[in-house]
Amino acid sequence: MKKRPGMTRRERMFAAIRRAPVDRVPYATYNLHPYGAGVQGYQTDKTSARRSAHMDDATYAPLLTYVRARAGAFIKTGAAGLGEALSRPQPGRTETTITGEGDARTRTSVLHTPRGDLTCVTRIPVGKPGMTLKPYIVTDADIEAYMSIPYEPPEFDLSNTRAVYEDAGDRAIVSVSYAEPMHAVAALFDFEDFCIRCATELPTVLRFIGWAQERCVENMKRLSAACAGMDVVLHTGGPEICTPPMMAPSLFARLVTPTLKELVEIIHAAGLTAGVHCHGRVRDVFPEILKAGVDLLEPIEPPDQGDIGIAELMERAAGRLCLMGHIQDQELYSAPPGFMTQRVEAIARVVNGRTGYIMSPTCTPFEIPCTPVYQRNYLEWMEAAERLLK
Repeated sequence: MKKRPGMTRRERMFAAIRRAPVDRVPYATYNLHPYGAGVQGYQTDKTSARRSAHMDDATYAPLLTYVRARAGAFIKTGAAGLGEALSRPQPGRTETTITGEGDARTRTSVLHTPRGDLTCVTRIPVGKPGMTLKPYIVTDADIEAYMSIPYEPPEFDLSNTRAVYEDAGDRAIVSVSYAEPMHAVAALFDFEDFCIRCATELPTVLRFIGWAQERCVENMKRLSAACAGMDVVLHTGGPEICTPPMMAPSLFARLVTPTLKELVEIIHAAGLTAGVHCHGRVRDVFPEILKAGVDLLEPIEPPDQGDIGIAELMERAAGRLCLMGHIQDQELYSAPPGFMTQRVEAIARVVNGRTGYIMSPTCTPFEIPCTPVYQRNYLEWMEAAERLLK
């Protein structure tokens, strides 16, 4: 590969995504960054670009200082303006009440549809993961009720994304998340019920996904237009729930590939870049991801959480998409000194001198405050990537 000298961090990452020559293999933090300090809302707000909570915690300060000075960053944002049923939010369509305290804190949401009310009950303990106790959809009648919600085109607001984009400048890549129809449908069910329906009532599931896709296509046209003036990655994490061991690769081909391909074509027609987020085992669905035409696949977890190594991934990608990740986030929390450097050395032996790869951790740092071990290991990883990637 003929190298292109003197690239900015952003130019280097985008060149890798586009499988063009780079001056060196890029690396990027995963949603750990100091940009967009004026953005309102934290990581629990999934409707808009999110101010990084890491900015307000002193234990992350040394890492953020290094990111601003030297490291690239992959920043995940979203657009405000999308409500229930992949439609414009409507006042009064959903009524929500919260009861209980501590681990018993519970949210009950009642969604009004033309064919009757649907109810979702979620346990939301403070400071702990939530759990759905009753999903919106249990019966076939519930499906029909949800699909009866009229479609009104959303008006996407990307003002917070633009603030992060402008602050990051040539030091980072900003992504904008979008709704993918299979995930949008699956999230309305108990996931076990959804999987069983895919095995026993596939035509019903496909009809529901087709209904969602009609809205997603129009929404993607509008979202792409709202991104005008920004070179961003339009990014979805929906397909990861349709991978082994939860779902068979043959279902990925039926439930994801056709709709994702259509959305990617819209993204490309707008001159933008398409990315897919997919933890876990990607070996058997990798051919389908290639068929969809995406530009970027992340976070390509290494074994044992993933099921395919970086050397085989690079060979199978063969310049058809960019791979990002392969630094297992969990190792940053407990690895001994020197371990992260060894990880970088092993990957560098495969990727140095090539394009189509961005080294990054596999997850947003979720522990606030971070421990001294995490801080040490994250800084060691960045310094090793800066020094060893060529």
